[in-house]
Amino acid sequence: MLNEGEYSLVPSPGFVVKTALQASTTDPPASAGTKVFLNICYNKRVPEAPSGFEKIEEAIMRDDWAIPVIVSSAREDADKAGSKCLVYDCCANTKVLQYALRDSNVRLVLIESCLEVAEHHAGTAFSRGILSTNDWIFLNILTVFCRL
Repeated sequence: MLNEGEYSLVPSPGFVVKTALQASTTDPPASAGTKVFLNICYNKRVPEAPSGFEKIEEAIMRDDWAIPVIVSSAREDADKAGSKCLVYDCCANTKVLQYALRDSNVRLVLIESCLEVAEHHAGTAFSRGILSTNDWIFLNILTVFCRL
């Protein structure tokens, strides 16, 4: 049952971002270096970005951008190797995600927004460095998998 003022969203999948904890967390307990996956998803009920995306580069230069994101609490899971990882679902507006998939600058702003909101929610920090997996190297948290 939902509390007053709460509502339920059924998000559609977007893409996944892989990072790692820079500092330990207590809820759920995880040590620095633990893998973190952000499931970037979308739903039309999430508010759109207030200023639109027509001049996103100018807004970024002025540090005057914001993308509303709803973030779930962390849940423990296991990566492909069976190692413990944390997963956050980050839900943005449908139009925001569609635009982010077409424009790499908007995609990076969306990813950074998701990272910041999840960090604030978890009370910790995530890595912004280089991550590598099998055949891929991702610098500054580039998208890992597209599912649209």
